[in-house]
Amino acid sequence: MNKWFRKGNARRFHRVDIPIRFFIVPSSPIKDREIYATGADYFPPTLVDMIETKKYHTIHSVEKIKEQSELVTKIFNDVIEDIEFFGECAKNVSIGVNPKNDVSYWLKVKEKLEGFSSIHSIKASSPKTFQYLSLIEEKYLSYLQRLTNSIGQSTPEHFYVEGLLPIGYKLDEMIGVFQNPKFSKIPLIQAILHLAEFLEAYLDVYRQINDDNYIKQFPENWPNQIGNLSASGLAVLLPKRFELYSRVDVYLYFEHDNKIINFDGSVVDLREDNENHRERVAINFEFPNGNDQDYIQNEIQKQEVKECMKFALYS
Repeated sequence: MNKWFRKGNARRFHRVDIPIRFFIVPSSPIKDREIYATGADYFPPTLVDMIETKKYHTIHSVEKIKEQSELVTKIFNDVIEDIEFFGECAKNVSIGVNPKNDVSYWLKVKEKLEGFSSIHSIKASSPKTFQYLSLIEEKYLSYLQRLTNSIGQSTPEHFYVEGLLPIGYKLDEMIGVFQNPKFSKIPLIQAILHLAEFLEAYLDVYRQINDDNYIKQFPENWPNQIGNLSASGLAVLLPKRFELYSRVDVYLYFEHDNKIINFDGSVVDLREDNENHRERVAINFEFPNGNDQDYIQNEIQKQEVKECMKFALYS
């Protein structure tokens, strides 16, 4: 059982860890902003610490590269700067600041869409390194273009999205290969791997922003993970954070019945899970419907029966 979810059964409603699809957003967006923002904190401390750690590992690996070290260091620093620019742009959007309203900044966004210019300086001497960096560039530009499209068509009342962000890049395959322990002693491979993971951390943030403005109508795409559920509340680990005591809209989807239940919620507890770089968010349901509570109680009982059967099977 997850360490975050062990306590709490000495309450009126029984709690249980259960796999569930959910969608949670603040009840009210940020007011008087240049661009629509949900009000969630997409850069909580746990995430910021993780991003800085991945950046450190990238720089540390680059320092171990002996061949063309000066050129390689410059290229990696340039790419890190481009990735951080994407992160800064995503952060501005997340708090309702429209980058398009700053002409010089918006021109810089357009410049970044031209790609990692410095990587071409190594194309002739190190074609393999250039190829690896090009895969990082491909995914970076794809997401930056989608972010730019959203910014260009969004308003204070609506954040424009084109749908789910694309997946299945060649970079993802490369990361899987480079994570093999046999590459752990090769500085260049480790530098490429950490750089790709550094980028991925920022892309995940934008994916959260994008999805929060899109998937509400598509419950089959809601996150599906273990949550600590009772008829009066829910506790889950999230990559984002809400203000303590803030109001949130909670939607639960039960696939087997194709049933969606909606609760008005209040955030009653926040804790950092540094190990998983997540925020543990506990929410109370405010004035829940009795029929919905009965349904959840029934689902909890089903889950407990499943757990008992599993225990009997393997004991």
